[in-house]
Amino acid sequence: MSIAIREEERDEYDPSHAVPTSKGRYYCDPATSQMMISVTNAIDQHMIEALAPAAARDTAIWLMDNLPDAIRAAADPDDMEKFIKLAKSQYRVQWDKKADLGSRVHAIAEAINLRAPYIPDEEAAPFVDAYLQFLDDFGVDLHRDIKAAECTVLNRTIPYGGTSDIWANLRFDASTSPIIPKFKPRAVPPDPIPTPSGLWLIDMKTSLTKPASAIYEDYVMQLAALRHSEVALVCPQSCRYGETEDHDDSHEFPVPEFVGTAILNLRETEYGFIPLPADRDAFDAFCGLLPLAHYAHGLELRGYKPIQPPSKTTRKDAA
Repeated sequence: MSIAIREEERDEYDPSHAVPTSKGRYYCDPATSQMMISVTNAIDQHMIEALAPAAARDTAIWLMDNLPDAIRAAADPDDMEKFIKLAKSQYRVQWDKKADLGSRVHAIAEAINLRAPYIPDEEAAPFVDAYLQFLDDFGVDLHRDIKAAECTVLNRTIPYGGTSDIWANLRFDASTSPIIPKFKPRAVPPDPIPTPSGLWLIDMKTSLTKPASAIYEDYVMQLAALRHSEVALVCPQSCRYGETEDHDDSHEFPVPEFVGTAILNLRETEYGFIPLPADRDAFDAFCGLLPLAHYAHGLELRGYKPIQPPSKTTRKDAA
């Protein structure tokens, strides 16, 4: 499989050891220089059908915001072609903006977790406030309870790589917790959710439009993949991107056992902490996506084009 590294696409918010490639994000193992597909890159093969409706929605919203320009462009074929070309690119523009905002929120949350200074960000501030409220509501002491922040994890056996947002010790009053009343589902009984006290693996999600209760199938598989990783990396800058000379065993340690996994939805006015069952079944489902992702990334179809029909002479000789 040929994967081209795209150095020009690196940015300051890339996770440690993450490498942008022609096939999406990969991680470079500093111990071996092996390229490992990222957890979210593999899961994208499962979520591919969800991309078209999401893109159509963002395109439609942009079109309504620019309806006068669309009406004017419709009167001239050349203008209409230019407008359509511009419209087709807008969903990606919006997705990049959302991804950038999420990256900035993650970066500030990491700084908070590590008790490090950060530059205030007006657009990210409401989400940061929601995160601070979560820490306060759950009684999280940064020094005592946060065990890791934005930590690269690898599974060398399978293999794949990813980044864990937060490992935190959480304490609950009981072994189960009730659902917030306004989020209680109607279709299924609102049973209490298991919430054992101990070390939790938490992944943060930001959104300007989705409710704090929003969860998706891929979240469960993502958490399961992170949970079942083998080693965590704490590398210095000198071996963040696969340079192996400075890497040694002291830069890594086994991924611990977690009592629970959860999504932390950060919104402009609230947050939602949602425990999810990232169990062995979820991990097996994730592992089932890896062969599909590797096959798709290794498939080269550019040389396959319509062929010429056999000549009349060839057909006559065959007869």
